[in-house]
Amino acid sequence: MNKRPFAILGAGNAATALALLLARHGRPVHLYCIEEDVMRDINMNACNTKYLSGVKLPKLIRAFADIEQTVSRAEIVLIAVPSFAIYQALDLAIPFLAADVVIGSITKGLDLKTFKPLAIEAAARLPKSLRGRLCLIGGPAVANELAHDQPAAFFIAGADQMAAKKLAKFLQNDHLKVATSKDVLGVGYCMALKNVYAIALGMCDGLRYPMNTKALVTSLAIDEMEHILDAAGANAATAGTLAGLGDLLVTGFSPHGRNRTYGERLVESDFKDPAQLGLGTVEGISATEIAVKLVKKIGAKAPLLMAVAKCLKQEKHFEKPFVEYLRKLKLG
Repeated sequence: MNKRPFAILGAGNAATALALLLARHGRPVHLYCIEEDVMRDINMNACNTKYLSGVKLPKLIRAFADIEQTVSRAEIVLIAVPSFAIYQALDLAIPFLAADVVIGSITKGLDLKTFKPLAIEAAARLPKSLRGRLCLIGGPAVANELAHDQPAAFFIAGADQMAAKKLAKFLQNDHLKVATSKDVLGVGYCMALKNVYAIALGMCDGLRYPMNTKALVTSLAIDEMEHILDAAGANAATAGTLAGLGDLLVTGFSPHGRNRTYGERLVESDFKDPAQLGLGTVEGISATEIAVKLVKKIGAKAPLLMAVAKCLKQEKHFEKPFVEYLRKLKLG
């Protein structure tokens, strides 16, 4: 009997790095790809030059434009699309999902209407038998580093712990370690909120603040995340795990962090549109707007988050509310 394939919705840098991890099991890995040039590069040249250059892909990894061909019979399906595309991609895949599939999502963000993590709202679109089998994959995971087998770790949260452990089994290896959790809500919020605080850490870089300041802002961010998680009914301790602190550190300190880079480039800039700053989608922008509504709804105190929101509403001197926040900061 042929080994069942793995499938990934998306063909960006993270999706390609995940494909490399799964391909080690000797099974076909199917990427759902909507960009013809990327699909051609993967299938003809065994590489993804656009999103993960310099990495040779095994022949087991193939890209498809047809969603049925991508996910049919797949034992594991990973969601690795931008936040704005998660519902559409999942809706296309649902009719072709196997009855015993395990789904993992690395897509970060908050729903515009419910303010809940996108992956949780996405799970509600699944058949009842599969809803608990959608797991969230958080933690520090720079795609290029994963592709080159640098030591790292994931944090997988799922209501169905058997599903979470099965997903962990296929992802972990000698270089990548995986921890599991039942706090789906907390991990989901951490995955989104860390992008907001990474913008603040980027502004620290743009303002040429020293490491003392970045350490302070990181501590303040984790403290706020704990308060938000607690008020939202999640486990506050999740903020200090790989899903919270770990992911925030890599997003807010790595030169590869797009949200950090956005915050850095905002300083002394005449523009706040990511495209005008030489960047693609910056997830932290929409996450900030929705997170403001969330904290107001649940009554959580988040002055640093609010300062970032004010920065993004400025028409010039975008960093000014952040600078003012630090100047007036009082530690209790």
